[in-house]
Amino acid sequence: MQKESLNNLATLRLVVGYLGEKDQYNWWSSSFLNETTKKMLEFTFPRTASLAQYEGVSAAAARVHDERIGVGETFHLFRLPELLEKSLVNYAQTNSEETGFKSVIHNKENALDVLTTLAGSASISEEGSVNVGGINDNDWKLSINKIASAYLISFTSDKKSFPYFRAE
Repeated sequence: MQKESLNNLATLRLVVGYLGEKDQYNWWSSSFLNETTKKMLEFTFPRTASLAQYEGVSAAAARVHDERIGVGETFHLFRLPELLEKSLVNYAQTNSEETGFKSVIHNKENALDVLTTLAGSASISEEGSVNVGGINDNDWKLSINKIASAYLISFTSDKKSFPYFRAE
């Protein structure tokens, strides 16, 4: 996967994870990405608190997505093929302390703006589990656009959409 796509995928995961938390749209009951949790994690994990936040919100979101979509022949934003997951963890580990990476979740409006940018011209307004195609390295830009669009429309219209990929 190209670095730009990896950056966009990690950013998308962070933004959707943030917006889904209980302080924003309450899709999952976690608060990993707020300042109080960060301060608590900094005590326990002084060098990797931001990565712990990223991993924590990803796990909380994955659980909810797995309940809605199921586990098996599908993948979603918070449960991707193992090689891609490792790439995302490495990317997050390298960039989680950078202010640019975390600035996308400064507040709800900022996160929605980032989601709008990532969605591009894609428009997916279905509710529930939404098939966005198969996993293909050549189409990650389009896949990221589709996923971002599905979440953006869901968050702004008060309905829940869970985009997923078919395993190929």
